[in-house]
Amino acid sequence: MKQIPNLLSALRIALCLPLLLVDAMTVPFWGFYVIGGTTDMLDGFLARRWGVESKFGARLDSLADFVFVIAVGYQLFPYLKLPTALWMMIALIALVKIVNAISSLVMKNRQGQSLFLHTKANKLTGLLLFIGMMAIGQSYFVPVAWVIACIALFAAIQEGHYIRSK
Repeated sequence: MKQIPNLLSALRIALCLPLLLVDAMTVPFWGFYVIGGTTDMLDGFLARRWGVESKFGARLDSLADFVFVIAVGYQLFPYLKLPTALWMMIALIALVKIVNAISSLVMKNRQGQSLFLHTKANKLTGLLLFIGMMAIGQSYFVPVAWVIACIALFAAIQEGHYIRSK
């Protein structure tokens, strides 16, 4: 039971290969996507619930998140038909997240620990991104993407504030 959260993170990494091998926007793709997203929601929750959190588990979860996002992004990017202003908003969010990462590394060097935060706003952003991607190709996708982008920008700014104020 102690290793289940880590196994869920490892499963998310393993699911990236079939995600890359099937055609995007197909039932098998979305099946792997939902399983991968579910493992992301469960691994940290179970680790905290069962009191088996570890530095290794947190790093494995972050690696699994990164690999999963890259695999999904690679597959879905060709289907993202977004207005220029929304791409600019996404670039701004990325810039804020990069500044946060640099700030976190500086703070880690001063305090001996990383300060990547799982704030409620970050968790909400992740959940909305997970659900929102399933709207790709639908007429309502762009408005949904704008809402998610606004929440993501708020979450990124809040995360930066918390990182630099600690």
